[in-house]
Amino acid sequence: MTQSVQEVPIDIPRSAFPWYLTSSSLWMAAMSLQGFLITWMMVGILQAPADQVGFGRALIEMPGLVILLIGGVLADRTDGRRLLVGMHLAIALPSVAIAAIVHGGMLTFWTVIAFGIAVSGLQAASDPARQSILSRVTHTDIQRTVTLMTIITSLAGLGGVWLGGRLDAIGLVVMLLLQAGCFAIGAEAARRMPPMPPPPYRGRPDLLAGITATWRIPLIRNIIGLNFMSSLVNAGAYIVAIPFIVKEVYHGDATFFSSVMVVFTAGSIGSNVVMLRFMPMLRPGRLFLLMQLTRVVILGLLWMKPSLPVFFAAMFAWGLNMGVTTTLVRTTVQELAEGIHRAQILSVLLVSFMISAPLSSILLGNLIAGYDPLTALIPGVVISLVIFVIGVTSSRLWQYEAPTGPLALGAAP
Repeated sequence: MTQSVQEVPIDIPRSAFPWYLTSSSLWMAAMSLQGFLITWMMVGILQAPADQVGFGRALIEMPGLVILLIGGVLADRTDGRRLLVGMHLAIALPSVAIAAIVHGGMLTFWTVIAFGIAVSGLQAASDPARQSILSRVTHTDIQRTVTLMTIITSLAGLGGVWLGGRLDAIGLVVMLLLQAGCFAIGAEAARRMPPMPPPPYRGRPDLLAGITATWRIPLIRNIIGLNFMSSLVNAGAYIVAIPFIVKEVYHGDATFFSSVMVVFTAGSIGSNVVMLRFMPMLRPGRLFLLMQLTRVVILGLLWMKPSLPVFFAAMFAWGLNMGVTTTLVRTTVQELAEGIHRAQILSVLLVSFMISAPLSSILLGNLIAGYDPLTALIPGVVISLVIFVIGVTSSRLWQYEAPTGPLALGAAP
C-alpha cells in the first residue's frame, strides 16, 4: 500500500519543519560556499586551464553517482534524523583538513579534487534522506512546501556566495573554517527534530528499487529524463562556462564572480517567491516546458557578449528561469513518488543531476579550451528547443494535472 502525496505522520510536531529548515539552510550556505571555493581555487588561484577544470569537476561528481543510490537505500531504512546529524558532523571534517593544507602552503590541483570528492560524496549520502524527510515534516501541500524550503535555503545559499566574495579580505583558511562551522552547527538543528524512523520494510535492500519505481511511473520518468537533458548543457554552462566568461571575457576577479553568482541566485529566489503566490498549480508541466523557450532567449543574449548591465540582467533572468524549472521538477517528483520508495526515487533524480554535471564539465570544458567560453552557451540553446518539442509532443507533461493543484483541492476553477 502506497502512502498519500500529502502524507503527514500525526506524531510529527509542527516544530519539526522550522528545525528542518534551519538544518537545511546551514547546509545550503556551506554547500554554496563550497561551489564557489572549489571553482575559484581551480580557476582563480591555481590558474588551471578550462579542459583541466572540466576534468576536475567531473572527477569530483563521479563518486557520488553510486553513493546517491546507497544513500537512497539508507534513507528508506534508517532513522533520517540520526543520519543527518552524523552527516553534518562528518562533512565538516574535509573543510578543516583542506584549511590545514592551505595554511601549510601545500594547495595543489589534486588536493582540491580530493576535497571536492569528500564533500560531494558525503552530500550524496545524505541528500536522499534530507529530501524525503521534507514530505514527512510538512503540514501543507508539497508544492508550497518545496517552494518555501527552496526560497529559505536559497537565501542562505546567497549568504554563502556573498561570503565567498569576501575571500580576498578574509582569507581562504578562515573561509574554510567558517564553512566547517556552518556544517557542524547544522547538526544541532537536525538533532532537535523528532526521530524519523523508516517505514516497515520486507525483503533485502535493493539499489535498483528506486530506478524500477521511477520507470513504472511515466511522468516521473519523463520529467527526470528531460531535466537530465537540460542539466547536461544548461547547468554545465553555469558551472563551467560562467567562471571563464567572468575571468576571460569580462576580466573579473573573485568579487566579480561572487556578484554574478549572487545575482543568479537572487533570480532563482525571486522566481520561487512569485510561484509561491500562485501555488498549488494545476498544470506545472506546461510552465516547465514554456521556460525552455525563455531560456533560448537568455542564453542567446549572453552569447552576444552584452554590456555589463545587460549581462547582469541576463544572469538574473537565467536564475529566474532555472529557479522555476528546478522547483517544478522537484515538486512533480515529490507529488508522484510512492511513500515507500520516495527517498530512492528522489535519489534517482539527484543521480540524474550528478551524471549530467561530470559529462557537461568535460564536454563544455573541452569546448571552451578549443574555442572560447561563450561557445559553451550554444548547446543550451539547441537542447532547450529539443526539450520543448519532446515535452509537448510525447512526454504527457503538457497534459499533466497535479494532484495538489487548485482543482484537485476543490478550489473553484
